[in-house]
Amino acid sequence: MTQTVYTNYWVSRIGDVRKQHGSYKTEEEAIEGIRAWWELHKENYPDAVFKRTNSGALEVIYHDEKSFYRIEKQVIEGKLPSRSYKLRRPGEIEAARSKLLLDRELCLFDELAEPFRDRLIVAMADSKKVRDFIYDREGRPVKELR
Repeated sequence: MTQTVYTNYWVSRIGDVRKQHGSYKTEEEAIEGIRAWWELHKENYPDAVFKRTNSGALEVIYHDEKSFYRIEKQVIEGKLPSRSYKLRRPGEIEAARSKLLLDRELCLFDELAEPFRDRLIVAMADSKKVRDFIYDREGRPVKELR
């Protein structure tokens, strides 16, 4: 089964960096994913410019021309990743914290307040991907686990 999806990439012209954020059913959901990321990082770009490229991709220039978001339409096989999640039990959380040697300022996805978890799911569009990071208390990714 094939389907059309819209994938967010953060692109920096400095160092030619391109990082995938998530894939969505619609372009509007992809834009909401970008806004959720900004919200988590306490950033606001009311003057962001949305430009359609010749290839049909949508670029979101939010600060300057050095870095931007790019939403690309593509056809994939299979389904999008699941966005639903089940929280770990307290014993599982403590075991994981011990294994990772986390201090009180850092936390796992399961320990975040529900609004932060919800915004991360919107921003990354993948319930497995959100578990691959250690976060600060305000839901901002600090370090990737893998």
